[in-house]
Amino acid sequence: VAMFLATNKEQESRRRKQKRRQAVVSFVLLAPYLLLMVMFAVFPVIYAFGLSFFDTIDNVFWGLTNYREAINDYRLLTAIENVLKYVFTWVSLMVLGVTLLALLLNTLSERKAAIIRSIYFLPGAIASSAVVVLWLFLLDPLVSPFSSIFGFLGWENRQSTIGGLGEVWIFALMGFLGNSGGWIVVFGGALSGISRDVLEAARIDGANPWQMAIKIKIPMISKTITLMAIMTLAVALQIFVEPQLLSLAGGQFDKPDWSVTQLAYFYAFNWGDFGVAAAISTLSLILPLIIAFTLIFTTSFYKIK
Repeated sequence: VAMFLATNKEQESRRRKQKRRQAVVSFVLLAPYLLLMVMFAVFPVIYAFGLSFFDTIDNVFWGLTNYREAINDYRLLTAIENVLKYVFTWVSLMVLGVTLLALLLNTLSERKAAIIRSIYFLPGAIASSAVVVLWLFLLDPLVSPFSSIFGFLGWENRQSTIGGLGEVWIFALMGFLGNSGGWIVVFGGALSGISRDVLEAARIDGANPWQMAIKIKIPMISKTITLMAIMTLAVALQIFVEPQLLSLAGGQFDKPDWSVTQLAYFYAFNWGDFGVAAAISTLSLILPLIIAFTLIFTTSFYKIK
């Protein structure tokens, strides 16, 4: 009995040492990310929140004055409406488009699918500012490869093309082509992780490709789809580069207050009022924080089964 107890005690001591080593290794691996997150995410948010209570022009404490000025700005409601339309359009396009493309690629041979995934991934390697500039050429009927389609629709110049498509759809298409490739690769990995036994059993039961996609593949990669929707939503709420550079298409498309982030930028760098800019930035965090805390505390998305 004494030997048995001693053996158990020794095993328990080894398990504790192993857990401590794992904890140390985990912390070492996480430390660079945590440091960068504190420096470039947590600290700027805290600093902006504190700055939002000051008049940065006269350097005096203003309380909620900056928030009142931001809320009373007639452009804020329009900017919020533009962003929400863009969010709905882009997130829907990403969820439906990427899922469909990933499922179609999953029906091809691995070699063909890998080549096509690489082609889709290439636009994601280009900076978003460069993508906007390239799109200005694509939207010009004089040089665009889609000039015949534009001519059929009666769009004779870049201005009529942008006016016909609308800013929301143009920005959504820019975002889709620039970001879908990376997620198609991620979806490919998720689909390849589905057990072949499950798929073979479905084939034996007579399931056609459509039924296998709807009833087996999509449910088994649902967390990956949800993750993409969350990440896409977070990026969409911060849209800035696309509308900011659209002015290159012509002065009539110069809209420095199209999005909420543009409006904050306008206050900060056109009027020098960093207090109101900080207030707008702080207000823009409300929706993402609500979504984040809802996912963490009221759903099982982050729980490991």
